[in-house]
Amino acid sequence: MSTIKCIIIDDEPLAQDVISDYINRLDFLSEVGKFDDALSAIEFLSTETIDLIFLDIQMPMLDGINFLKAISSSPKVIFTTAHRHYAVEGFELNAIDYLVKPIPFYRFVQAIEKVRQQINHVQKTSDSTDAAFFKVDNKKIKVNYTDILFIESLKDYIKVVLKDRFFVTYQTLSGMLELLPSSQFIQVHKSFIINFHHAKGIQGNVIEIEDNIIPIGRIYRDEALEKIYQTGKKAWK
Repeated sequence: MSTIKCIIIDDEPLAQDVISDYINRLDFLSEVGKFDDALSAIEFLSTETIDLIFLDIQMPMLDGINFLKAISSSPKVIFTTAHRHYAVEGFELNAIDYLVKPIPFYRFVQAIEKVRQQINHVQKTSDSTDAAFFKVDNKKIKVNYTDILFIESLKDYIKVVLKDRFFVTYQTLSGMLELLPSSQFIQVHKSFIINFHHAKGIQGNVIEIEDNIIPIGRIYRDEALEKIYQTGKKAWK
């Protein structure tokens, strides 16, 4: 992978130092700028192209949320803040992750892995297909990914639910997850994978997919919320 160029926007020198140290520990990250306020960063971004912003939220003159709304460029963003209650708004603005200070190194690495996965996916998109073949009743049928609503595990089989029909085929849920594009599908329960582009919203412990109610496991919920927000759809708790 090519080097990921980063900038830090944070009015706390200690917080800047922590992020700088973490960046320096990973060879594929490169810090190309550090700013005490968002206005200075806007001027920098008008002439420079970067891949990733580590962005504080509470800052003087222009806070991180409004800064992100104001810029015309679209680098990837990881929020770094001491306040958890901004998390939902951060994901609505398509932030990759939301790191709460003091930031442990393992959480920094987890966030960076999300960035790498997204970059890798974009790089592979031109080579990817938009459909798959499934063996059903001794024949293979072609199914477009966009037509799949969700997939349910039935032990050694899976039930593939489309907009107008469903079928059962021999495959495991984990095996299916490896084949499906992460730009459209995510596992939300030990027994379910959904096409999150069809999600109408999240309420409590369920996800609405068209007219279907899909359970969501506790360990999958945060990532599912993030994916749905990143598609620009409306979701609620």
